[in-house]
Amino acid sequence: HEPADVPVELMIDANPHMLATLFDTGLCVDRACRQISPGIYAYTPRFGLWVDGATKRRWMQLPPGGQIDTTDPDHWVFPIGTKFWKEFTSQDGMGNPVRVETRFIKHVANNGDQNDWFYINYQWNATQDDTTAQPFGVNDVDGTQHDIPPRFQCRECHEGVSSRILGFGAIQLDAPAAQGDIALADLVSMGWLTQNPTGSSPYYPLPGTAGSSAQNSLGYLHANCGHCHNPQSQVYQNEGITMELRLTVGSLGSLATTPVYQTAVDHDATLPIDGLTKRIVSGDPAHSILIDRFDSLPTASIHMPFRGSEVIDATAQATLHDWITNL
Repeated sequence: HEPADVPVELMIDANPHMLATLFDTGLCVDRACRQISPGIYAYTPRFGLWVDGATKRRWMQLPPGGQIDTTDPDHWVFPIGTKFWKEFTSQDGMGNPVRVETRFIKHVANNGDQNDWFYINYQWNATQDDTTAQPFGVNDVDGTQHDIPPRFQCRECHEGVSSRILGFGAIQLDAPAAQGDIALADLVSMGWLTQNPTGSSPYYPLPGTAGSSAQNSLGYLHANCGHCHNPQSQVYQNEGITMELRLTVGSLGSLATTPVYQTAVDHDATLPIDGLTKRIVSGDPAHSILIDRFDSLPTASIHMPFRGSEVIDATAQATLHDWITNL
């Protein structure tokens, strides 16, 4: 990552992709971003990434005439010029909502390396009417517990899948859209996909009972853990941890055929942790490494998810415990 002694101003001047403010990226009509520019679409993943209770808004834009190559429905390929934004609102010490950060990701090249996508984070000022690029990150933004990550940490998560985009894909968009959002069915009708899914929405229904702890656990693991625990990631390829927590459209025939059940439930861990030897033990969350790591303090070296959180997601914790207890 960039050395800490390089002034932000020099980095912005040296890199044509590193724009000084969020307004410069084209997302907003005004610097306070009270109005989104035409041609930019809001979306909400079916299963969200936990960031200490922060609320998020997301947008994306395809370049004019661009299509998403969906030949592989699990790994979409976006055209050069595609842009994504994600806004975070946290709470200050008085419980007041504070818009703290907006992240920007752009597909800039097709060279087959980590520089194909550009990442930068923008911090909102105290008056909420302008932003500043923060390539090195900022801790506890504006009196909140929210931390803006440095650019290299963005890569740690996004580079784990070839598409680079974690919440905009076949499974995550295959649900009814909120008012003003787009979903998978909208992409089909707008002609954005090179190959459309067959049938009608939901095209890729998750196995299990709707709203059950089993289905919600699969979705949570997919969104919060799957970008590191999948066959394309360095965790899998370089560290030899072959647990797969990212769902694939061809594995949804039943709970038992999903990657989670095939590689984690009642499977031995690569290495024991805290004296435990299995990733998930049916009916026994207390002896499951996945739960041991999830329940550990966020400051502990074994805590998972590894990045982006200082507070345990209590709802997910209860869901995961209930699912494993009833396996």
